[in-house]
Amino acid sequence: MTGWAGIDPAAWAGSANAIMTGLLRNSVQALAEEASKTIPNGGRVPVKTGDLARSVVVSLTPPTVKDGPFTGDITTGIAGIQPGDTIYLGWQARYSARQNFGFVGEDSLGRTYAQSGFGFAEAAAAKWDSIVMAEAARLGGR
Repeated sequence: MTGWAGIDPAAWAGSANAIMTGLLRNSVQALAEEASKTIPNGGRVPVKTGDLARSVVVSLTPPTVKDGPFTGDITTGIAGIQPGDTIYLGWQARYSARQNFGFVGEDSLGRTYAQSGFGFAEAAAAKWDSIVMAEAARLGGR
């Protein structure tokens, strides 16, 4: 009688984990790229200086709101994520919520606004399923 000639379960599990990690990281990167795509480039993020689009971050902790300038580097946050992690993708620019949701009212300086939102966060989030499916097809079961 010979030994087991099938797939080594440990090797299969390691390979499956590597594939899932790659799928997750690639999908999150594609989502972050979609979330930072400006209107002139086919996205929904308005652009004046570019800081809003560059303020997109990927992190294991909620993004902090701050003033720019922003680097636009999303790869640092993606490099450490693992399947099962809670991942935050958001905009750090102080004015990002007003740009996304709109704002009607008076600001702290007494200026009055009636600005419609651009809905870029929701538009990017709505593409998550198709992004994951496209990345899975691209990986092709490797």
